[in-house]
Amino acid sequence: MPSFPAGDDPNTDIFDLSMGGIESFDNSGSFQRDCSSSDATQFRANRSLKLAKGTTQHRIPAWLRYSRTWAVVATVLTIVIASVWRFVLDDEEERQFFRDSVQEIADRYAQDIKRQGVTSLSSLQALAAMIKFDDSNFTVHNFDGIAGSLIKAYKGISNLQLAPFGTVRYIHPLVDAKMDNRAALGYAQLLDPARREGALNTIRSKGIQAVGPLTLLQGGIAVIGRCSIFTRFAPKFLPTESFTKAGVTYHSNCSTPETQLLNCYFPGPLESDGVPTHFWGFATVLTLTSDLVAPVELQRLQEGAHRIGGLSQFDYQLSAEVPHASLADVNGVFAHSFRAGPGWIPEDPVTAYVDLPHFGIKWVLKVEPVDGWPRMSASFWFHLCVFLPLTGLLGLGMGVCIISDIRRKALQVEKLEEYKKDVISSDIIMSVSNVDLLQFPMCLMSVDHFMNLRRLISHETARDLNKLCFVDDSKRLAHLRDEEGILFFSHQWAGFFHPDEENIQYNSMLATCDELKQKKARFQWTWVDCFSIPQATVVQQQSAINSLLAYASHCSIFVAVAPACKHSDLLSELDVHTYSSRAWCRLEQLGYLMASVHEHTPSAYLNTGQGLTPLWGAEGVVTEATSLDVMGGNFTCCARHHPDGEKCDKQRIVGVMLGIFWQLLQIRRDCPPDATRSIELLHLIEGNLQHYFPSTTTYSTDGGNQNENIDLFASVMPIFLELFKQDSDASVDDKLMVPRLSRVTEDDLPEVDQELPLPPIAARCTLRS
Repeated sequence: MPSFPAGDDPNTDIFDLSMGGIESFDNSGSFQRDCSSSDATQFRANRSLKLAKGTTQHRIPAWLRYSRTWAVVATVLTIVIASVWRFVLDDEEERQFFRDSVQEIADRYAQDIKRQGVTSLSSLQALAAMIKFDDSNFTVHNFDGIAGSLIKAYKGISNLQLAPFGTVRYIHPLVDAKMDNRAALGYAQLLDPARREGALNTIRSKGIQAVGPLTLLQGGIAVIGRCSIFTRFAPKFLPTESFTKAGVTYHSNCSTPETQLLNCYFPGPLESDGVPTHFWGFATVLTLTSDLVAPVELQRLQEGAHRIGGLSQFDYQLSAEVPHASLADVNGVFAHSFRAGPGWIPEDPVTAYVDLPHFGIKWVLKVEPVDGWPRMSASFWFHLCVFLPLTGLLGLGMGVCIISDIRRKALQVEKLEEYKKDVISSDIIMSVSNVDLLQFPMCLMSVDHFMNLRRLISHETARDLNKLCFVDDSKRLAHLRDEEGILFFSHQWAGFFHPDEENIQYNSMLATCDELKQKKARFQWTWVDCFSIPQATVVQQQSAINSLLAYASHCSIFVAVAPACKHSDLLSELDVHTYSSRAWCRLEQLGYLMASVHEHTPSAYLNTGQGLTPLWGAEGVVTEATSLDVMGGNFTCCARHHPDGEKCDKQRIVGVMLGIFWQLLQIRRDCPPDATRSIELLHLIEGNLQHYFPSTTTYSTDGGNQNENIDLFASVMPIFLELFKQDSDASVDDKLMVPRLSRVTEDDLPEVDQELPLPPIAARCTLRS
């Protein structure tokens, strides 16, 4: 939800005309004045006659002696002065609004540059992964084709390089219109004294390191990312090599055991099977800054693409916060508008930061209007020179002008409110439209791999062990579900940092697999949150959370695993009751429930360690009502009082919950013959909307010592309901395209006895394409 400048919040718009007062900001960010009232000064004239011989004393005019006259004068003066003060404040707020809008645009460009930087550097991970498992040098032999595909897919990349044993041997493209890279071939990074320490640091980090922007020897300014590669197929010691630079030849001596261990031995991490790995070489990505920022289209700032309050053309300058030595003479500037070169000194720019701490990158984007910031609003002189003099002479005219000014202010607030509403509406539509979208691939593990894990592992570990199948294509995922079967495990974490240290839940999952196999159920793939959802990267984790409904909708069988065990950190007992109270477990249940909303008996089961039983209604603990009550469930982040100010998980699933609500409303609206169960869920929601979609929640920090109410659905729910009403009244062609969550077919379900009933094939609503 966007922020608004001080004074523009429609909820608080105070126009106090008194002189004194204390300026403040309320919780919504709106400007207020708390003023102490004082009576206007009363002027009284005492009437007297002085008679002097031969002299007539002139008296003060009678109208000046009336107190009402001076009261009117004092009132007019007070109103005029207060009006001037208010106009000054309005002018400052309006100019601040322009500045905040430009700041928002600069922040947006900075985020786009950051996203492109991460994408370009991520190409190294793909290239390194190919080499790591390549025992036949296929990647090296086909480097040009592979590199070309990566450059095309990731964008913002000028060339990719491979340096076996630290010496550059392969570059693609070697020569193009922008750069001739032939001079870089044969460059030994571990032998050049100027680069050796940086190369060794990359080897020690066993990851990606970036440097730049810097000036290249072959010309141009670029950012260079380098990744060290370790593989079981690399030799234990580096070969003896030599390298000549500027007439000086450098050698590496790897011919004796002593020198091998000293200079030529770089062991890597052990493989999962205990096989050691050794240093293979480097993968390097080089991206010219012009290629890096090209997808962002920074030039739109100076081309008039953004118009804000009469401002349409902006100078910009992108520079490194700590410039590389090669860019010291240009102050680290590597991208700028036509006028804002290295020598440009902005007077008062807005500043946005491109911060990639994992890669050691921090850049500064400065933006400023070409003609400078407006010193006053367009209406300032009219108010000061025309409106205020008329106010002093004609009270009625002043009143009319004040009313017109208030009307202008109200229209401005109304526009701002419409803007806020449009932003919220766009967020709602995006959440609703993407409810079944795979924002992150569905990560599946084969049943064979899963049953041989011995314990639950994290997503990153499973990924590095190459045990995951990443499916980001809906058609392929549907094929896996329909032809091979997908088993979705839902469980509660038995620890803050590991889901199942005692292996109790994992053993129950294995028992579930065995029981389903005995019943001839068809499933070859498994989904478990700990290895199917990223745990280390917040952005990827949020994308996977946003895709939970899509994950659940593509599973054939849903099994809740809730054996009795103990939480390793809290030492509390866990069972089916605590499982049912967990918010994430409820969300997973709800995702599958939505996918099977047209089935009278969904293929969902519970295993408490005593075998499979139907999930909903099991022991009276798990019901459709509890599954729907996600927001009323227990969140670990809330129990831990949000350490380090982390975002509350309730806020992260607002979009998902809105998508579910829209799905239910749409099913009832478009498919009445087939909507019995969805109508029952809707009755629960509409009977207590505030319970299932609370307006706010309490956000606690500092061990529970600091609490504040944060918005959940208060600002979005009225707009959400209005959008759905508009969508319902629209024609078929104009309705919002919201695909229905798919459901499994009868062939996907296990052949079970009366205790595990098969769900019948229910009539399904037609999905609009």
